[in-house]
Formats: sequence, structure tokens, C-alpha cells
Amino acid sequence: MKKWIVIAIAALALPAWYFGAGQKPATASAVASNTAEPGTTLRIALEGKYPPFEYVDSNNKLVGFNIDLANALCKEMAVKCTIDRYEWDALIPAIQENRADAIIATMSITDEREKLVSFTQPYAHVPAAYLANNKQQFLFPVMTADRLQGKTLGVVEKTTFDDYLKTEFDANKVKIKRYADAEALLDGLKKDEINFAFGDSAVFGEFLREPAHAAQYNYVGNIIKTDPRLGRGEAIAVGKENVEMQAKFNLALDKLIKSGQYKEMQYKYFVLQIL
Repeated sequence: MKKWIVIAIAALALPAWYFGAGQKPATASAVASNTAEPGTTLRIALEGKYPPFEYVDSNNKLVGFNIDLANALCKEMAVKCTIDRYEWDALIPAIQENRADAIIATMSITDEREKLVSFTQPYAHVPAAYLANNKQQFLFPVMTADRLQGKTLGVVEKTTFDDYLKTEFDANKVKIKRYADAEALLDGLKKDEINFAFGDSAVFGEFLREPAHAAQYNYVGNIIKTDPRLGRGEAIAVGKENVEMQAKFNLALDKLIKSGQYKEMQYKYFVLQIL
């Protein structure tokens, strides 16, 4: 991820938008256990390959922030929920084909997606960042095509991060290597298939919680907090024009935020503030 000017960055010199790391995520049930109206079950769809938002742990259990959030929302709405995994490309079709009722998968709000589904208010605003092996550490504060000429950037395909790179970097100068999911992207970084990984700073933060990773990898270049190519925050997606369900999720999300429960879940999983 040619010879390259490097600069040593201390492991504790984290960006200003970081706060202290919490503990490793505790396990969470994939099905909410709450009192519900008879026959009322919401089908939640997600990918399950995006730690710490959602992933399968060593016990083959689906865990993460999105799992906890889904369960808390369903409890607040007094409905039962099932949580099912889909490939990323199949999430929106699952809503359109009535195989799922809502997507809670850290999906960014974009104009193109809003033609297909309706979104709630955002439940996260996660900056994008670059990650590299320490031997690739970057002297400059901002990534540009000229500064990265001849290098390879890795990104998860068909995401807003991919959309950003398509227009930010000249393909004649910088090679873009695309991966199926975040796990594959980080594996590619570890295998030196790419010089830099670009993506969700919360996912990278989870990767750096592992001491061996923290000793070998670090953030480089600039973070991107707001850019229209990266969407307008991450939200819950429901069926197009399903105003009633959209409103119920918004109301439940408001209550979680105002009660402090959202903040507890956030600090449980992240080393940065996501809302």
C-alpha cells in the first residue's frame, strides 16, 4: 500500500475528532426479546460484515452497534424483530421485494438511493479516512492525485467511498482496487495489495483496537467529514413512501437519543463520536 517519503507518527497522536476507546463490544442477540403486539414482527436486513457496526463473532453470533440499535428500537416500538443478513447489493431489493421491512446497515443517504427507498433521520455521521501501513505513512496533510501518483488505493466497491474516489483521483495517476466488503479491504491492506485503504473511520478504528494492528498501521492524510459524494449521514431505510414506518423509527430513535441510551451504545462500540 517505489520509494516513499515517510514520517513517524506516534500511536497516541490521534486526530482531534477521536475520544477515548471503550471496551470490546459485548455480544448481542440478533432477535429482540420484548413484549410485542401479537403477530407484529419487523424484518431487519443488514450485511453483517462491517465491524463494529455489525459482524459475526468467534461464536458465530451476529453482534455490533447496529444489532444493539435494532433491538433497542424494536423494544421502544413494542414489536418483535428478526434480523437477517444479505449481501450489500441485495439489501435494497429485499425492501423492494417485501422480503424485509427495514435496513439498519450504516447505509448513507444519497439522492440515488432515495429514488428506491425512504430514509429516517441519520443515526450516524461517520468521517471517511485513509489507513496505511506505517512504512507508507504520508508526509502531506491532504491526499491528492499528484502526491499519490503510482500508488494503489483500496476501497469497498459500490459504496459512497467508492463514489468519492472515482471523482477525486485521476485514474491515470492513481490505481483504485475494489473489494467486496470491509473485511476484504483490510485483509488486502495487510497483504500489501494496496498502499492505502479508504473508508469508514469507525471501521478503521475497530481494526486499530487490536494491539498488533495499532503497532503496524495508522491514519494518514486528511479525514473527510462532509462531502456530498459521501452522502448525508447514515440512516435506516424503509420502503419507498412508507411514511408510517419511517415516522415510527424516527420517533423511537429520538427517544433513544434523548434518554441517553444511544450515547451508551455509542461509547460501548466506538473510539469516535458518530452522532
